[in-house]
This record gives sequence, C-alpha cells and structure tokens, in this order.
Amino acid sequence: MSNEDEDFQDVELSLGDKKFEQMLLVLNHGITKDNASQYNFNGNEMQEVGENVWAVPAYLADGFSLFFLYTQIDTKDWVVAFTEGKMGKEQFELGIPMTTGKGLNVLSEKDMERAQMVTGFVNDISKAGEGEWRMINDPDSDEEPKKD
Repeated sequence: MSNEDEDFQDVELSLGDKKFEQMLLVLNHGITKDNASQYNFNGNEMQEVGENVWAVPAYLADGFSLFFLYTQIDTKDWVVAFTEGKMGKEQFELGIPMTTGKGLNVLSEKDMERAQMVTGFVNDISKAGEGEWRMINDPDSDEEPKKD
C-alpha cells in the first residue's frame, strides 16, 4: 500500500453524510457518441443535451426527477454530476448541476433504495477504473483546505 493510500484509508463517507456532498466522480475519459451507450441507466439511453453535456435519467417520479449529468468542467476533466429536471413553460428543463455526492444525497432523501442502486452504479464506474472519487472544497465552508 502506498503512502497516498494510507492518507485516505481512515476517510469513510457514506450516502447521507453532509461531507459526502463534496465528493465528485472524475472520469478518466470523455463521453462521445461511441461510448455514451456504456452509461445508459436502468433501460434509459444517454442523450447529448449540449456541447460536452450528456444526460440520462437516474430517477423519475411525479414532482421530482433526477438526471445523471456527464460533462466537461472548467479544468477540462469529465465528471459525473447530477441535476434535477422539471417541466418548463414549453419543454423539459435541467437544473443547476450538483456534485456526485450531493445528487446522491438529494436522491436518498426521496428514495433511499433507489439512491443505493444509483450509488452502486456510480461506484461500478470507479471500480472499473473509468474514474475516481475526489473530495472537492466546499465553497460555503470557512475552513481552509488541509495541507500536509
């Protein structure tokens, strides 16, 4: 085990933890027409909804919908985020993106069983070596990031 692994072995966050909202799954590659179908979820197909933005439903119910959002961020990394969806005046609209952990926590408040299923799907992406979980800084926190 490397020292890097040892630094993180005591960190254990789980679905529902407030700190889990700072977790982001960063992909090792982008999403394209050629590989998008690998991220279909629960019988729903990935759709390109903008430049470098792909979405697929994670949860659909009356009054609440949550979508996986695979997108490239300012750092040029591709991430798995989530966004709520709702009917707009004339068409379906996606809301403001949220981190992987926050999206999963939001879902857990609505349907814990489905949140666990979606979390398993996201963890499978990581276990397959296609991405890795990263802790991001909380923009609402007054704490300074820890330095070694």
